[in-house]
Amino acid sequence: MGRSEKIPAETAEFAKRLRALKERTDRSYGSLATQLHLGASTLHRYCHGHALPVEYAPVERLA
Repeated sequence: MGRSEKIPAETAEFAKRLRALKERTDRSYGSLATQLHLGASTLHRYCHGHALPVEYAPVERLA
């Protein structure tokens, strides 16, 4: 999904909730991504609605 494309409402809401979880940790994307077994850029894309996880294991670990 390119940055100029509109993010679907459901994806935007999911990303908003992920960002809220991330912000509660008070940790950087890199630090948190390491713990979640993800790349920092992948976690950033999830938290901003530019990508969705293929499986929910990383989301469960973040929660």
